[in-house]
Amino acid sequence: MVNAKLIFGGIEGGGTHSWIVLMDGRGEKVAELEGPSTNHWLIGMKECQARIRQLVDDAKVMAGLPQDTTLEGLGLCLSGCEDEETNNKLAAGIFQAYPNLARHVVVGSDTKGSIATACQNGGIVLISGTGSNALLLNPDGKTYRCGGWGHLIGDEGGAYWIAARAIKLLFDEADNMVDPPFSTSQLKQIVYKHFELQDRMGMLDHCYRSFQKAKFAGLTAKISEGATQGDPMCARLLYDAGFALGRHVCALSRHISESLLATDDGLQIVCSGSVWKSWEHMRAGFVDGIQPRCDKDRVIAKYTLLRLAVTSALGAIYMGAKEAGYDLPRDYSRNVRPFFTHVQPTPVALAKVSALTPKTTPRNTPRNTPRSTPLSTPKMRQKFTHDVEEEEEQANGHSNGHANGHSNGHANGHSNGHANGHSNGHANGHSNGHANGHSNGHANGLNNGHSSDYELGYAAGFANGQASIFENAQASGTENGFGFPHAANLLDASSSR
Repeated sequence: MVNAKLIFGGIEGGGTHSWIVLMDGRGEKVAELEGPSTNHWLIGMKECQARIRQLVDDAKVMAGLPQDTTLEGLGLCLSGCEDEETNNKLAAGIFQAYPNLARHVVVGSDTKGSIATACQNGGIVLISGTGSNALLLNPDGKTYRCGGWGHLIGDEGGAYWIAARAIKLLFDEADNMVDPPFSTSQLKQIVYKHFELQDRMGMLDHCYRSFQKAKFAGLTAKISEGATQGDPMCARLLYDAGFALGRHVCALSRHISESLLATDDGLQIVCSGSVWKSWEHMRAGFVDGIQPRCDKDRVIAKYTLLRLAVTSALGAIYMGAKEAGYDLPRDYSRNVRPFFTHVQPTPVALAKVSALTPKTTPRNTPRNTPRSTPLSTPKMRQKFTHDVEEEEEQANGHSNGHANGHSNGHANGHSNGHANGHSNGHANGHSNGHANGHSNGHANGLNNGHSSDYELGYAAGFANGQASIFENAQASGTENGFGFPHAANLLDASSSR
């Protein structure tokens, strides 16, 4: 039974900003406003609780409600709230510090809030804001996650990650550690202007003495502007971000319920966070990244990307109402807008799984494979149907997930590690399969159709942790092109993905 006098609250909490919404018992919104970060890992548990109380009080003022109004249910979907035990402590702390704030409180991750906002029966949420995270919710209530480990060891495809890689690329180029595939002149101007630098030494203050993650994350929007203006290096960084985000979904594919794949729209993927505003530059990378990389991964025959039309604070409200045992009226169709649909042709899909099955050919044994043309800025031809993009598998010379004529990871006429007279990956005195950063079929850094010094769409000069002149697969603080800054990783030079 509908009770219009009841008030429910929901908070979507990010690493940079938070949003709160209040609804009455009819499901009508009575207040919505923005506030500061509520990530307890960044600001501490007590400060997080205090900010939640302040957000609720401010929303009451906006709604014209008395300050002594007690919410019937309060849902908190916050970044950093992945652990159930910690979530229970946060809820208990709110009850103890502010006993009249709400009668029922439930705490969950920001990813759960997005799914609760968009999908009634489950799906995948893929967050790319300041950080990144992916969560699969199956109809039986079981959840599986990928990523969300913070900027020091994760957040691939997030705004901070993109910005940090851009900055590291400039430093590595200046140190002659890598030769970027495109000119970095415009990227350098963007970075220097954003941080108000005179020289690169000034960047160290932002990295260490006065580090602000939000400041780094803010650079990504300007990189996106550079890509829109046609700068290929900026476009490359965003392609890589799309690839990394696609890999999150690929990783979760092993656990997806068949019923989620059998809908008319295929698998529903809710895309949340500011980085998705750069979708046009990430699209080709995402389509490549979601492809199976081994026989354990599943082919997702069809998937639809959904963009939230509302804040996921609504999903938090739904969770709070459920915790209170109240059936709050809701209309999921008003909460989302589909913006991209991909259909994977079955024959090609099966061929990809077969092609990705590990080979037994010795790594020093040359194999005859077709030659192909160099990779330029990735682009995909799309078919538009009622604001939903239907993408065919082969577009603009892409075949088997390879871009602009790239096939089987060979480019610029290089085949199986042969490049400019380099054979079996050995060149300029480099051994163990290393040739100017090339290894295991890497030529001029091209592998799996990805451009100069990139493997799997990751950072310049890094391929499975391999970087120019590094032996035994030691790459300056990176593994698989991820992470800044870390100690050198020792990876088997013969490993493949």
